[in-house]
Amino acid sequence: MIFKFIPVERRRFFMRVNLSLVCLVAMGGLQAYSKTFAQISIQRQNITLPQLFQEIRKQSGYDFFYNESLLSDKDPVNIQMQNASIEKILDYSLNGKSLTYDIKNRIVVIKQLENKQRNIVGRVITEDRSPLSGASIKVKGQPRVFFTDENGHFSIPASDKVTELVISYIGYKDCIVRPGDEFMEIKMAKLDNQLAEVSVISTGYQKIKKEQLTGAASTLSEKDYQQRVAVTGNFLENLEGKVPGLVYNSISGEISIRGVSTFDAVKKPLIVLDGFPTEIDINSINPNDIISVSVLRDAAAASIYGVQASNGVIVIETRRGKSGKPTFTFRNTFAFDSKPDFDYMRYLDTKEFVDLQRDMVSTGGDERYFYSDYNPIDPVTSILFDLKDGLIDNKLAEEKIGAIASYNNLAEYKRLFYRRRLVNNINFDISGGTEKSTYLIGVNHIGERAQKVGTDNKKTILNVANTYKFNKNISFDFKGIYSNNRVKNGTTPDYSDLLPFERIVDENGNALPATFGEFREKFYVINKDYNERAKSLGLYDQLYYPFGELSATTQKTSLNSFRAQGRLNAKITEWLNIDLGGAIENEQGVNDLLKTEDSYRVRYLVNTKAKKDPAKGTPLFTDLPQGNFLTKETLKNTAYTLRAQANLNYETKDKKHSISGIIGIEQRQVKAESFKTTFFGYDDQSLINKPVNLQVLNSRIKPAFKEVGDYGSRFNSNDYFGEKYSDRRFRSFYGQGTYMFKHKYIATGSIRIDQSNLFGVDDKYKNKPLWSLGMNWRMGEEEFIKSVSWINSLQIRAASGFNGNVPSSFNGPFLILTSGLNNRFNTSEVFYDVLSPENQSIRWETTTNYNLGLDYGLLKNRISGSVDLYYKRTKDVFGTMSADPTLGFNQYSANTASIENKGLEILLTSVNIDKGIFKWRTSATASFNKNKVIEVQTKDKTSSLDIVSGTDLQKGYPMNALFSYRYAGLNNLGHPGVYDRNGNVLVLNTYDDAVIDVDFDDLVYSGTTNPKYVIGLNNQFSVGSFDLSFLFMYYGGHVMRVQQPNPDELQSGNAIKGSSNYWKKPGDELVTAIPGLPEYGTPENFMYSARDGYTYGDRYVRKADYIRLRDIILTYNLKNDFLQKVGLFNTQFRFQVQNPFKYTFSGNDIDPESIDRRTGIRTLPQTSFYSLTFSTTF
Repeated sequence: MIFKFIPVERRRFFMRVNLSLVCLVAMGGLQAYSKTFAQISIQRQNITLPQLFQEIRKQSGYDFFYNESLLSDKDPVNIQMQNASIEKILDYSLNGKSLTYDIKNRIVVIKQLENKQRNIVGRVITEDRSPLSGASIKVKGQPRVFFTDENGHFSIPASDKVTELVISYIGYKDCIVRPGDEFMEIKMAKLDNQLAEVSVISTGYQKIKKEQLTGAASTLSEKDYQQRVAVTGNFLENLEGKVPGLVYNSISGEISIRGVSTFDAVKKPLIVLDGFPTEIDINSINPNDIISVSVLRDAAAASIYGVQASNGVIVIETRRGKSGKPTFTFRNTFAFDSKPDFDYMRYLDTKEFVDLQRDMVSTGGDERYFYSDYNPIDPVTSILFDLKDGLIDNKLAEEKIGAIASYNNLAEYKRLFYRRRLVNNINFDISGGTEKSTYLIGVNHIGERAQKVGTDNKKTILNVANTYKFNKNISFDFKGIYSNNRVKNGTTPDYSDLLPFERIVDENGNALPATFGEFREKFYVINKDYNERAKSLGLYDQLYYPFGELSATTQKTSLNSFRAQGRLNAKITEWLNIDLGGAIENEQGVNDLLKTEDSYRVRYLVNTKAKKDPAKGTPLFTDLPQGNFLTKETLKNTAYTLRAQANLNYETKDKKHSISGIIGIEQRQVKAESFKTTFFGYDDQSLINKPVNLQVLNSRIKPAFKEVGDYGSRFNSNDYFGEKYSDRRFRSFYGQGTYMFKHKYIATGSIRIDQSNLFGVDDKYKNKPLWSLGMNWRMGEEEFIKSVSWINSLQIRAASGFNGNVPSSFNGPFLILTSGLNNRFNTSEVFYDVLSPENQSIRWETTTNYNLGLDYGLLKNRISGSVDLYYKRTKDVFGTMSADPTLGFNQYSANTASIENKGLEILLTSVNIDKGIFKWRTSATASFNKNKVIEVQTKDKTSSLDIVSGTDLQKGYPMNALFSYRYAGLNNLGHPGVYDRNGNVLVLNTYDDAVIDVDFDDLVYSGTTNPKYVIGLNNQFSVGSFDLSFLFMYYGGHVMRVQQPNPDELQSGNAIKGSSNYWKKPGDELVTAIPGLPEYGTPENFMYSARDGYTYGDRYVRKADYIRLRDIILTYNLKNDFLQKVGLFNTQFRFQVQNPFKYTFSGNDIDPESIDRRTGIRTLPQTSFYSLTFSTTF
């Protein structure tokens, strides 16, 4: 026998690594593995085994020992492997050649395979060569099913009976192959004529197969979620219209699931990131990394989270690295918007404004008596008073007023304070690894120039992910996020704060003073004459310069967020494994508000706190120094979660019974701290500040100089100083189980006990179990359903459960105080208020859930979807109660109400056309919610105005119910009247002793301001390399109050077009509903409160239903045939338009998204947002 021995050359090498901490963590697993296991890359065709062994020896240093005769008749192999282990390469190369090997002391011995059963081995991949984990492989004619591992590999014992393999994966066409002796690489093609489904739903604690679900849950796949580009980095906006039961407010960013079921507790859903709840800013989550979003809507799906799950749970999973050579992904988005629509605000033009001023002077008496001689009067009113006093004639007055009224500053305002919004979003990541270890490192940077001049935002997110397999039984998973968000805010006045005829800058661009102070303030402001006197004494210019505030007052915020999580999984048996893991979060922010010496607020405060030199009469700035004010607020939020969990997944040999479940213990802490202080006389160059007399600063004593006014300064210490601290702790014990019989009948149950420092010590509240029970009948597996060819899947779900909610803040079993300084007099004594009294019986809100659901797939799954009916009842809702003031407080938080929500949710997806290169797919969601307050304990009886203008709960009505007066129009004196329940007309008077008011039963219920119906319709078209989609959103069933013309709002700046059409003389009540102006001392006078009957009258409530075209997206996918030659694939250009169109059912002059639905006050509507995205992988 002749043996051949291949010697090894001894080599040494040293590698110096100088990486950042984040990259070291991300690559740590890969480095550790490369030191222990050889990493070999071979891409050869028709290579003989000896040649292959020689190549392995060169790369790994392993010796080979074999008999040459064993290899003489063996065919060459084709091999393409990157960063593979020596075992993987040998398994592949020797498969089907009756050879095996042993490795010992870095020597590989090749030998004959002796009567050992051969395995069929291979790998299942996608068309872009990504591994398919969890693909099922069924041997034709046999009941047993095998599954691929996380890298797509499989190994099946070979026998004569194995003639064909059927490979299946949700969303891909079934593939049938005949096994051979070679390693098989099976490429799966995506379904073109069917709808891809999500086969697994993640709850954060576990992953549940969709067919085993008994509760209501929806999952968005990576493709569906990434359909829209989240340009500004807000991951929530991509959920709108795609999940039934979920309502997203695109203006405020608020989100709700299945209605609102709390009043004073946490209202938002719980956010779970990669298995652990998160408390960091949601803008620290990079939407580009999201691969799935699961929304848990009912108790059976969400009750495992206990008291945190009453409002639903959103579970986010982000990307991990994939084994293989390093892969780079790049995406760049540039976006801009259209100009804001100021016409929507219905501001008065100058002529109408001046005409109203004329009427105010002629009917309102001499309003100069309401002010001191140092207060300013606008130029038009001043001219009218001069005319009234006979100082000028009518001709000269009209000439002066005409000159003033010829100018309108809206265009100047828009030019100085607004601009186009620009956003640049860059995302880059690298991933790769081996079978033992994978890594991913990503960077996302967003630079945003906001619409308002002086406001900018820069955000950078760094994320890492690493997985490592110690052996076949133990693995470790790590993920980390670091985010830095920097925001700079300028100071932009609201246009309604300015008089429309006053210029903002002169011809040289220098800031000009406004007549009044900021927020159109009058009483604390001095006129120009007094200002000149003050300046001559050495005091500051005390006029308000709106344009000057842009540079004089700036706010800079920096927020750093860090999150790290790890999970160690140990496989005990085939059916039992254990998870040990946790997450830690730290968020630190600094908010710097710098008011320079030129800012209005600094000049005003320094002037009013100045002392007068008794000898010279000049100001002494000893109590409040000259210089800048720097208010610095720091915040620190920390949170951690620790969890130990056992996972069970057992199936009997006959496949009739299976049991799965989890049991675990979890501990969480969420701590928030903030501290605010102010440096006076601050110099941003030397960083020096000067001492201040806080006693004088907090007092409201009159200024020493009458030239700066007669009122004590409005200094609120809470704006300059403060400290807050909160600490929430939770300990939880939980378990969940699923039993399945014959893969058709499924029962689930869960239980959780939450303990928290937020509640009393009574055991009946402290250890109250939260639970759920559910059932699922997979009717589609029954023979009588299988015989129906057009039904592909059908199952009925039923579930019930019990979960809870916690108070939002400042509640608990302990006495909670707040402190302050008495600034009424020059004493600055500390006082305490009871923020929340001791209440040992306070308990968490509890919600009982019932859900009945149906899932279906029809016509070869061309039509599929779900229907859910639900009922939720929340008890012990947190609210505010009145108390006896002699106790030291006049109100307190308590469990005061019960609220119910019931509704219907529909999900429907269909493939409408699938003809060659043309495809059309539709997805629709519909949510119908009815909300009602069942029981409520209220505070003391309130006036009717409190009801129509407030948000107090009313028994028998929904939350956010809108009540209105029954407006009766005007009488012949121009007084507004309201009807009582008997049809009598009353003129309200709630300011005098002789109160005239109506009761609750006299009011009319106008509706709710929350949408009751939400429908999303998403159509997707594909023609060759082009994809087109558009999303329509319908919100309906709610109402809104519309701001009405009101001449009396002229002085506050809230008067809108049409305000001049008010009642002026008897008979006008027949053609107008706008009350007249009160004429003091005449029969036409009426109390101002009477106008509330008009302001909150039912005449000015409208239907708020609207349809919004939320986005249009056009994508061009470049063909891979050409790009792969230059190393690129998955390359595309995407053009996206957001909010290009809306239709309002009550008239397009109102945008229900850009209005306060309770008051009718408008805000600037959303602008259309255009973006272009380029993305590629290489």
